[in-house]
Amino acid sequence: MAFYKESLAEAAFRQAGPIHHLYTKGLECEVLFHSDEDRIVAVNYIAIAIKVSGCKLLAYAVMDNHFHFIVEGMAAQALAFYDNFRGMFGKYLSRHGRSGTIMGLAEPGLKTITSLRQLRNEIAYVLRNPFVVNPDVNVFAYPWTSGNLYFNSFLECGGASANTLSVRELRRITIMRNLPDIDSSIHFKDGAAQSWSFVDYKYAESFFDNARQFIFCVLRNVEGQIEAALNCGEIPVLCDDELIPHVYKLCSEKFRADSPSALDTSAKKQLALMLKKTYYSSNKQIARLAKLPLADVNTLFPLSAPK
Repeated sequence: MAFYKESLAEAAFRQAGPIHHLYTKGLECEVLFHSDEDRIVAVNYIAIAIKVSGCKLLAYAVMDNHFHFIVEGMAAQALAFYDNFRGMFGKYLSRHGRSGTIMGLAEPGLKTITSLRQLRNEIAYVLRNPFVVNPDVNVFAYPWTSGNLYFNSFLECGGASANTLSVRELRRITIMRNLPDIDSSIHFKDGAAQSWSFVDYKYAESFFDNARQFIFCVLRNVEGQIEAALNCGEIPVLCDDELIPHVYKLCSEKFRADSPSALDTSAKKQLALMLKKTYYSSNKQIARLAKLPLADVNTLFPLSAPK
């Protein structure tokens, strides 16, 4: 049965159109969102723009100062989707006296996904982004990603379709007098586009064997997270809890020790080198995991030490 489901997922990927990870970089960009109202507006514009583009949106994450999207469609269509979104949201920022933050809507990166394994990793990476930044985020319930959609038998698909709303209501939702084209399949509730109505989440599910595999990819596939981060030019960020099993495995396999505490200083420094090279850990994280003084770790990796 497992082999059969994997075959179905492989077939779904072979039959799919080009799939891309479209993203903007948060480094050096100012915060875009000052309130949940800002985020609602951004999500509404994402919904409008993706439907106009003709692309399929498989996953998305709205971060404080950047965005991630997994999009199926031709590269030109994917970029047109983002240009449309950027145009609408840029005008919104300008009208609210925040034109200086528009740099956060910079030209996006676009990476074509070439394998089923990569697609799974990239979807998981997008959904994990808020969780990595904020330890209080529930990756499957955060309102500004599509993480709550997949394999969710309790998903509520409510709201009113766009074609049932009055012009006044649509102007209030879009904060525009001249309304853009709004696809009738988009549903709104309390002024917010409902993700289920503009994300092709059931289609995205077809690339996973089952819910267990999906959850594993999001929460436990450390190597996949590293690959996805590097693929879009970001530094991998992993939690201590994710790395602890790997640290103990390294201790056992490389040093025949039960834990980092059982290592001598020389071995701890070797472990530190492995954590930096393989998992891109920060100096503070290495100090915690390898049981080394932070001063020693900063000496080992001076370029990563605080200035």
